[in-house]
Amino acid sequence: MLKTPKGLELPEIPLDKKYRTSTKALLSRINTIYKGLYKKFGEAGLDLIQEVSHTYGKQVAEFAKKKMGNPTPQEVGLYLLRIFSMIDCEGEVSEFSDDKVVIKLYQCPYPFDDPKICQAHTTMERTLVEELNKDLEYVISESIPSGGKYCVHVVKWKEKNR
Repeated sequence: MLKTPKGLELPEIPLDKKYRTSTKALLSRINTIYKGLYKKFGEAGLDLIQEVSHTYGKQVAEFAKKKMGNPTPQEVGLYLLRIFSMIDCEGEVSEFSDDKVVIKLYQCPYPFDDPKICQAHTTMERTLVEELNKDLEYVISESIPSGGKYCVHVVKWKEKNR
């Protein structure tokens, strides 16, 4: 809470509005930072985004693995759904089977418009999935930055395991 001088009152903002506004602004800021890195450093900027995303994915996986053990596509899919829910994504689960989970997002939450930046950033999710279970893979089969109508995130068993 900010302390203000006598007579100056800040309007009360409902918690859900604070959350949605702050989250959207932070995700947009991440996109702006990524664009700046890519513009200034080119492929080296993308490499940096990818490296940081990989490191963060490993950190998240290390935390999650303590609770999950060696999870199935469904368990990892549920974990990703919680992450997407935390950043206020709108979408749907179009498949939830023993072999595959498909999550379709109606808009990019960041909002990326460059497929290279999207690919570098989503190294986090790919790393998270593969660190949680080496027999799983994470694929973005369609993305808005690449011209798709949706962002489609897929968690499935690697082909050699089926």
